[in-house]
Amino acid sequence: MKVEVEKADGLKRKLVVEIPADTVKSEENKQLTDFRKRVELKGFRKGKVPMNMIKSLYGNEVKAMVADEIVKSSYPEAVRESALRVASYPNVTALKFTEEGGLNYTVEVEVFPELETVKYDGLKLKASDTEEVPDEAVEEIVSMYRVRYSETRKAERAVEEGDVVIVDMQKVDDPRGIMPEAGFADVEIDLAKQLTVKEFKEQIPGMKVGDEKEITVQYADDYPNEKFAGATITYKVKLNEVKERILPEFNDALAKQTGQAETALELRMKIREELNKEKQEIARNAHRQQLIKQLCNLNPIQIPDALVDEYLEAALKDVQQSFPEATKEDVEKEYRESGIESIRWNILFHRLADQEHIEVLPEDTENWIKRLAENNNMPVEQAKEALNRSGRLDGIRDSILEEKVLDFLAEKAEKTTETS
Repeated sequence: MKVEVEKADGLKRKLVVEIPADTVKSEENKQLTDFRKRVELKGFRKGKVPMNMIKSLYGNEVKAMVADEIVKSSYPEAVRESALRVASYPNVTALKFTEEGGLNYTVEVEVFPELETVKYDGLKLKASDTEEVPDEAVEEIVSMYRVRYSETRKAERAVEEGDVVIVDMQKVDDPRGIMPEAGFADVEIDLAKQLTVKEFKEQIPGMKVGDEKEITVQYADDYPNEKFAGATITYKVKLNEVKERILPEFNDALAKQTGQAETALELRMKIREELNKEKQEIARNAHRQQLIKQLCNLNPIQIPDALVDEYLEAALKDVQQSFPEATKEDVEKEYRESGIESIRWNILFHRLADQEHIEVLPEDTENWIKRLAENNNMPVEQAKEALNRSGRLDGIRDSILEEKVLDFLAEKAEKTTETS
């Protein structure tokens, strides 16, 4: 086999492959023999049709099978021989049998960009906010606990913020036809809940029992019930009952009721600790994005179109699960640039890991699995078995490698109050 590589536009390459006649002849004999075993012709027993008749009747079909099989078997070897890092599926653009009995074909592929060194000099990392979590943030969570463990009682007054109301809801306008029902009777709406739509929180207060009001709800794009996400529905709301909330004191008894602490002080300390962890995680994610963006800007490598297309196809499938009407054009407009940067970062961090000899050690994976087991209250062996069954181990190693590269970049970056 002879292989030549021709450079085309950008990252495209052409592999011109020549297969010698003896290889073609061997494959042709194999295909003819297999074909003969399956063919049934009148006057001949199965598998006993003369070979010259097989060639005469099915020669072109066998030839196509020979070409297909040779391309499939020789293409991987051609790629290895040419030392190309292929990023796309092969596209056969030319194929012909030679007069000598050989086979020549041309395959177009895209390759990964050639990158000898990943540059990371001059990275800057904005310093994290070192201020403690304010008392107001802790008290906000304390208030949420009081609401969660509160009781309600019927109130003979107009609705106030934070009340629980019982209403009848009649559908007035539903442009997307999301709700098959005309309405619902005696629906309980908790105006203190975070997930209650803001239009109810804003417009139901002030109503009295017997009052009716039309309320148009614009559901958020990330609304938990995906069927309603992004929809606009108008309801006629009739108020049937008002319940006021009786808030308990935030004391040791409430702390014990939560099952998280024995005293109110201990629970407050836990709340502050969790808020600090959350704050640190937000800062860490911000640092990650700073480093990724800067490294991509320092190394503006070209990205194979095939990888971008794969990314957008996957994004379209994900988006259409929540928004079936989404089109390829919508997704491309929204996700193309972020997809290119994501792919660029993926190529760069793997190359940088090779360059700086950063690797995932067995103990790194073991520690990750131990943390997973602890967080899910399961034995380590059970966690390993679950990961093996799901085929996620390779993805975990890749995530650990990415974290190690980010830690390496964070150590090299200059700490500053402003990012470049």
